[in-house]
Amino acid sequence: MATFQKMRENMISGQFLPGLVKNEKLLEVFNEIDREKYLPNNTKHMAYSDVHIKLENQRYSISPFTLAKIIETANILAKDVVMIIAAGTGYESAIISKIAGAVVATEESSTLFNQAEENLKNNFAENIININCSHFLGLKKHAPYDKIIILGSVIKPPKEIISQLAKNGKLLSCENYDDNLEESKLFIYNKVGNKIFREYVCDLNLPKLDLNTKENDIFNFER
Repeated sequence: MATFQKMRENMISGQFLPGLVKNEKLLEVFNEIDREKYLPNNTKHMAYSDVHIKLENQRYSISPFTLAKIIETANILAKDVVMIIAAGTGYESAIISKIAGAVVATEESSTLFNQAEENLKNNFAENIININCSHFLGLKKHAPYDKIIILGSVIKPPKEIISQLAKNGKLLSCENYDDNLEESKLFIYNKVGNKIFREYVCDLNLPKLDLNTKENDIFNFER
């Protein structure tokens, strides 16, 4: 059986490079972080497959390739403060912490939050603030954020989360265009001055994330 290290190398050569993920720093980080350590024992063998792995009811660890596409699109800089919505058991936070200046990881599931606390402590991730709080609200205390990433597909981002973007900040959101289909598109919300502009990036499927939004909660973007 191949070792996890070999599986990571195969992931880079067989998924990332053919999928046009080319950022050298990003490739180094994905080859360095042990995803299997952030997963339940019965799913560790799938750690480097291009699949979303179920963690609990309606919650998933998104595939490394999908995560890499989102991070590369975000163009995270070494000075950036990044907020992650629905951070799960900590793998995504650990990856981004190697690229960004600081990561604020929000997770409303107490079970997943506690697992992330243990995982991140064991992996010496020192620039991550892990918070057990509502996904819908983000975390205003540490705002504004240079980048915000929602780790699940939504209808549209809530106004409250978008309001926490810094000047020239970017929010990355996968959005469902048909509730009856398991398909989503990746968008960037760019903050320019006091306005927000929405830009389509590509088709990218993430498991649905229920933010419990109502019509009045959803942000109306500039066209």
